[in-house]
Amino acid sequence: MKKITVNIFIITICLFFLSCFPAARAETYSPKEDSSNHPLQIESLRNSYPKGSHLTIKNTLQDTPTLTNKLISYEVEGLVLNALLSIPKQKKPSAGFPVIILNHGHIQPQKYSTLNSYKYVADYFAADGFLVLKPDYRGHAQSESGSELHGLERLAYPIDVLALLSLVPEIAEADPDNIFMYGHSMGGQITLTVLEVTDQIKAASLWAPVSEQFPESSLYFIRRRDSKLAEERLKVYKKIFGQENFVAFSLSAYTHLIQTPLIIHHGTKDESVPYSWTVNLLKILDKNNVDYIFHSYENENHNLSKYSFYNALKRDVAFFREHIAP
Repeated sequence: MKKITVNIFIITICLFFLSCFPAARAETYSPKEDSSNHPLQIESLRNSYPKGSHLTIKNTLQDTPTLTNKLISYEVEGLVLNALLSIPKQKKPSAGFPVIILNHGHIQPQKYSTLNSYKYVADYFAADGFLVLKPDYRGHAQSESGSELHGLERLAYPIDVLALLSLVPEIAEADPDNIFMYGHSMGGQITLTVLEVTDQIKAASLWAPVSEQFPESSLYFIRRRDSKLAEERLKVYKKIFGQENFVAFSLSAYTHLIQTPLIIHHGTKDESVPYSWTVNLLKILDKNNVDYIFHSYENENHNLSKYSFYNALKRDVAFFREHIAP
């Protein structure tokens, strides 16, 4: 696929995502004696990751003329997690609706809403005929968080998504052979991790993805608020993992494993995730012959909410439909 960079100047509508970068949260995992084989390393996840179980449709959260939003729960690593299930009110294809797993960006867990966070994105995809699953990562909303340690839970979020992915065949309305993924900001980092672990995703969209190497991918946001805390957090990371093992948690070291076509969006005036990170990511994708399309949005912000939001979503839908398997 030809790699394309497009600058957009079409005014649409201003929207606001609840996406921000507060202090890093606590982690479920403890240090291992052999930190070179930590279960959260990408290679470890490729070898084996926990599957989901006990998928349960709990109740209907909202019913509209175009879709039905339901609350579902599932279990992974002994935790009960929730997710939003958005089902289109359209005639179901014989194989089921194609699926989009929506990986949201960083939102303060106490402010995150299963129904309302990233609602515009979920509703747009569902209204266009996609079944949408938006996981509430561990510790968000009513999802259980487990024990807490050192603000590393972000590294475990891909497990929550992979577990939900494993349960898609149990959803009656879903087409398990056509699963797509959307990731914004931290959700882009999660999406890239998932793509390096599995090739089950037909195509993926990344909006302003966090793609810097570990631990800068986390420390950058902490440092902007509290440089001393960032220094202390780095000491903790070195103690738990060993600095020589940081690369095992870094996306760039495993980009060559990505088999999924990508569509990437980023605004040049992003105030949260540096635009330069995506510029560097594109160089790495080129080096590893990863198939992608890139759209650059001049003077646009982190959420593409100045004038590009719906245009980017429209591009995502067209891109996903191009990759639906018959």
